Amino acid sequence: MANGTQLTGTQKAAILFKALGYNLARSLFKDIGEDEVARIQQAMNDPKVQRAPFQVKKQVLEEFYFGFIADKVQPEEGEKRPFRFLSDLNDDQIVYLLQNETARVRAIAVAQLDIERQVSILQRFESDEQADILMEMGKIEDVPYEGVVNIAANLHEKAKLMPSKAEYDSGGAKGLADVLTQMDARTEKQFLHHLEQESPDLAQEIKRYHLMFEDIVKLPDDVIREVLKEVEPSEIAYSLKGQPDETREKFVENMPERAQIILEDEMRLLEGPQPRRKVESAQKKIVAAAKKLEEEGRFSMEDFVDPDYIE
Repeated sequence: MANGTQLTGTQKAAILFKALGYNLARSLFKDIGEDEVARIQQAMNDPKVQRAPFQVKKQVLEEFYFGFIADKVQPEEGEKRPFRFLSDLNDDQIVYLLQNETARVRAIAVAQLDIERQVSILQRFESDEQADILMEMGKIEDVPYEGVVNIAANLHEKAKLMPSKAEYDSGGAKGLADVLTQMDARTEKQFLHHLEQESPDLAQEIKRYHLMFEDIVKLPDDVIREVLKEVEPSEIAYSLKGQPDETREKFVENMPERAQIILEDEMRLLEGPQPRRKVESAQKKIVAAAKKLEEEGRFSMEDFVDPDYIE
């Protein structure tokens, strides 16, 4: 099967149902009758549908997106510049925003910028990606305006999850690491997960500067001992809730014998589930103590969290 043009309409619908899931696809095709739904379900077992390669599935999904979605999305009254928000982003942010988008979405977004910025941003992509974007830029007229508006709306929402322009300008990954430190633990992990999905390279760069509770055990023993001296045993006990035995053992072996006894007593008092906010608050205190030692020059987290050694 070379491409999606060799599929019947029912086979394409079957690919959509498999890709989107029955419930979501059924909600998008409310107007089709039960007989047609039955034919689509039968087609889902068709070998052509079952063995459809990724590129064919992608083609079918894009056809649905740019065709069918145009009937459902209406531009806001008087909206003339749906990509106006791009003017508030610098080039680094725009490249980050488009990193995991299709060539068509990249092309539509880049085409909204002045020629100098188009060239600057295109140069930041790999050569084969540049070629794909340029080819799609030549086909933009084929995309319905409603589809363009919907792309703009989706990118605008995604842009709201990005760090601010000032954070990008003032320190790159290190600046972002400092911002993450100020977040609560749950938001911090969600944001890092988002970065890992959307910008793996940036996420990896941030990890060179950003210390999480799980990283404490990677630090030298003398640093761990200094960190634990700064935190009450009761807080250490809370911080170890839900942690693997290896973490608990690492903490215990780096505490004085008297402190170990106190910690054991505290942990007995905390048997059973404990409030997440107390556990995460205790973990943040330990991380803060480690960051303070790093600021004092006692160690460089980059050397231990993301080591690069030469024999």
